[in-house]
Amino acid sequence: MSLAGAMKSLMSLTEAQYGLVTTRQAELNGAHRRDLSRLVQAGILEHMAHGVYRLAGAPCPGLVELRAAWLQLAPELETDQREAVHGVVSHSSAALIYEVGLLDPLRWEFIIPPPRRFRTRRQDVAVHRAPLAADDVRLVDGLLATTPLRTVADLASVRLDGGHLGLVVADMLERRLVRPGDVALAVAPYAAAYGLPGATGREFLEHLTDRQGRRISHVALR
Repeated sequence: MSLAGAMKSLMSLTEAQYGLVTTRQAELNGAHRRDLSRLVQAGILEHMAHGVYRLAGAPCPGLVELRAAWLQLAPELETDQREAVHGVVSHSSAALIYEVGLLDPLRWEFIIPPPRRFRTRRQDVAVHRAPLAADDVRLVDGLLATTPLRTVADLASVRLDGGHLGLVVADMLERRLVRPGDVALAVAPYAAAYGLPGATGREFLEHLTDRQGRRISHVALR
């Protein structure tokens, strides 16, 4: 296939995926691996990650490395074909999407619900296996991600330190991404792990937000 033909076959993919395309997607659209190599040599594509390329000169989306890692979870599927079973951005990576907290994660985090299995050799990618309900997932800027409420629960479940968790929660409440009463219920099971045995979800939430100097009113928690 000519370079022009190969690029034409990829245009709709890169336009819908923030300039990104996987090797498998390209093959399914008629462009072979050798075509991708030629496009890289010509400076038309850039190699982003194993099996993922970016259209050179395209506007660089936020968290482009996260997007590339997410595409690797189901490289044959276009973004609009993906469902939660194929992998969802979660934990600290979801917090980055919502721009809450001050997390600087060393790994991109995803949830892939059972029974699907996925293995990666990437040291900067962590895959969690956990069930996901339909209302635990939403589409955010072209990425499937856990909802703000599920993100808080996931961060508490992996024992993110209280200071960082409190800042994530406080930011979410301030921006009205979550409701205080819902958060209180979500974090209640983890109070003991944070040194508050016997505390209710309300008390735990107040403890987390007090650390940030942002008290939650009792009325809001009802």
